[in-house]
Amino acid sequence: MNTMWRNLAILYLDELRGFGRSRVMLVLWIGLPLVTALFRLLQPNLEGMPLTTFTALMTGSIGGTLSAVLMATTITGERLSKVYDLFLVRPIRRGWLLVAKYLAALTGLFVAAFLAVAVGLAVDAFNGLPALSLIEAALVPLLLSLSAMAVATAVGLLFGVLFNSVAAAAILSVYLGNQLSAIVLLPMVFLTGAWPLVIALGTGLLVPVGLLLASAAIFQRKTL
Repeated sequence: MNTMWRNLAILYLDELRGFGRSRVMLVLWIGLPLVTALFRLLQPNLEGMPLTTFTALMTGSIGGTLSAVLMATTITGERLSKVYDLFLVRPIRRGWLLVAKYLAALTGLFVAAFLAVAVGLAVDAFNGLPALSLIEAALVPLLLSLSAMAVATAVGLLFGVLFNSVAAAAILSVYLGNQLSAIVLLPMVFLTGAWPLVIALGTGLLVPVGLLLASAAIFQRKTL
């Protein structure tokens, strides 16, 4: 058991370094905070909505789409290039490769989201809005965005395993990733009270787990 977790940790750190060098992740880390600052300059009036809250909502759409594409194209490209043959020389389950890649992508994505929200918080605080109230107002939108991004990334992972065409995997990940990640928001639209948030966050957890298990099962049977 200790060896299994050690192997997963090694794979995770290796994937995290790889994503850290990717252009898409660099665009997210730099681009999302930059877009937040520029949006305030170009659109100073958000109809009373703090920039922090708006940013928390925005990250789910932009970050989820880019992460789904990154995940799908990376996995498809690595399969076609026979990269995984090098990993499977060691006694490592194929599914752990996907888990490590998924967790590494989510880590980079969440860092980008928090950086963007931090910029929005700094701008709002500079304009005299109370920081504590801003954090409270942005907490739920941020949690929903993170859940939506988790779903979109898992969709990209599934299509990366399913398809041998990078273009097909990317296109379907963008379209269906956005469609499926929207189910996280449905309880907040149609229900009231505290339960909608619980259901939404639960969906954001269970759907990615289901997609990850399906991806691992398919990947286990694939000829690499």
